[in-house]
Amino acid sequence: MDQGQKKLYNLVNLEEISGGSQEFINEMIKLFISQAEITIDGFNRAINKKDYATIRDLAHQIKPSIDNIKITTLMPIIREVERLAETESTSENLALNIVTVNSELEIVIQQLQMELN
Repeated sequence: MDQGQKKLYNLVNLEEISGGSQEFINEMIKLFISQAEITIDGFNRAINKKDYATIRDLAHQIKPSIDNIKITTLMPIIREVERLAETESTSENLALNIVTVNSELEIVIQQLQMELN
């Protein structure tokens, strides 16, 4: 991560519940990375098939993790993805929001991987 790039997440929640265990924090980071990669892949497949149920489920599953590591830019967007998928909205907004979520998650994954190293 270059010096000018701001972290898109905040681990304060993990630090609080970890009781100071860096091992716990690292495990939670690895879990998030895995879940985020599955979500990105799932969104890409589902949006091409217009599989709104899968989009809704993926958004619903990752939402608490996004909240937990405080990716504040994605908090409202992931809720909008879930809402639009629930109504099976064919609007461009759904696809655009998924592109935003995926690109932000990819940046967060890179930043978290650097945190682990």
